[in-house]
Amino acid sequence: MTVLDAGCGIGGPMRAIARFSHADVVGVTISPYQVNRGNFLNRKYGLDKFCRLELGNFMDLGADRAEKFDAAYAVEATCHAPDKVKCFREIYNSIKPGAYFAAYEWIMVRLRSGRALAGGARLTRA
Repeated sequence: MTVLDAGCGIGGPMRAIARFSHADVVGVTISPYQVNRGNFLNRKYGLDKFCRLELGNFMDLGADRAEKFDAAYAVEATCHAPDKVKCFREIYNSIKPGAYFAAYEWIMVRLRSGRALAGGARLTRA
């Protein structure tokens, strides 16, 4: 199984997923520092045969990644995309038909009452 980590940072979730599932996880980040640091940590923890970070942009994954992944996920990354539709279209195009995409984002919204509602809380519409 090959999995995409869109906006992987230095790859913390990637290493946890690989450690428990032995899936091949490819992380994409726009930061050269994160690529170098994440790949160093992958080697340090003996996970470099399962994980690798690549310099790239989840807003433009390219034709070479089309329908390549069996699954994809993003952790607190896609909220930074300037064009959400393009972002999710690229991720959708990168996964195989029938594959799953999971995301976790931290958000804060203002309610009409003026109170703030932060990540993890449940917002129900009346």
